[in-house]
Amino acid sequence: MTQAPLFTDSSCYHAAFAALLHAVEPHTDPHLVLGNNAATAARLDDSGLLTFSDPLEPLTATFGRHGYELVQHPVSDEVDWARALDALRAGQAVAIAADAYFLEHYWVGHGTSHALHVVVLQDYDEATGTVRLLDPGEVVFHDDRVPVEKLTPAMCQGDAGQAWMELRPLPGRGAHSPGLDADALLELGRALSGSAADARWMSGAELARSLHRDIDTYLSFVGNRQRPSEGSQQEWGLGPWLLLGLWWYHHTLRWLAGHLGTLAADGSLVGRADLIEAVDRAARDLLVVRNLMMRLGVMDPGNARYATFHGQVRPRLESAARNLETAGAALTSLAKETS
Repeated sequence: MTQAPLFTDSSCYHAAFAALLHAVEPHTDPHLVLGNNAATAARLDDSGLLTFSDPLEPLTATFGRHGYELVQHPVSDEVDWARALDALRAGQAVAIAADAYFLEHYWVGHGTSHALHVVVLQDYDEATGTVRLLDPGEVVFHDDRVPVEKLTPAMCQGDAGQAWMELRPLPGRGAHSPGLDADALLELGRALSGSAADARWMSGAELARSLHRDIDTYLSFVGNRQRPSEGSQQEWGLGPWLLLGLWWYHHTLRWLAGHLGTLAADGSLVGRADLIEAVDRAARDLLVVRNLMMRLGVMDPGNARYATFHGQVRPRLESAARNLETAGAALTSLAKETS
């Protein structure tokens, strides 16, 4: 057993990539890097319904803004997996997005769910055929050595979108400044409250208002969603992806609030507690909405409590949209002041 990471987190993506960043550059605050992101990764498909991209896409862009390259290597067979082992043998730390169904330490999804779960591997031991597996997730925190052969099924069986990832500091990384940057602030502001007409993904406010507008349609998809053991994450329909997308965006906003709080603590961002509070409140409201949708999806609409639960959804979405618009406007104003 080796030293535990500096913190744990309830988002496996943020937890694992923060641990990976810590392995590459131990003195870099993960909130300054991973929290510099407000992308929903959501858009409307041709039928006008929400669809979500993999959160790796905005996180990769976030790393790029801070002088790192997050390189993703898809794994479909043991030849692809062997390349990850070669990187480990060379002394690298890598993250893996593995099929939770085959991850023995991850009791939450082991044997029940073909969703991806992200952990960090390092310190490969050729003699014992083991590697240190670090899972800094709050639910199942794990930091111990495991046989590499035990991980092969999680990486090579089925097609859940498995991959291994490495983090490379780009040339000039040491000269990078994490302080306020007008372009970055403007991008964050647009991601919170801008228009999808000039963006790859819809803004956070647009996401909240889209859910508000068609909430009963989305609740029907959640109610009819397949169980996690039915097919891989790549094959899931709208119901499961809605719940995942809201879970991801809640964490995106939570880490953004941490990013802004870190800037406030070091003096870069002064007197904007209202901005941080708006982002944090929106994150909490969207988590409540996500949890309400999960419960409403299994409740009988004829149950008296159904109306009580349903009555909480739209006000929370309205609150989230207002706070996202407030935060977006504040960041846009800061960008103008900084430029």
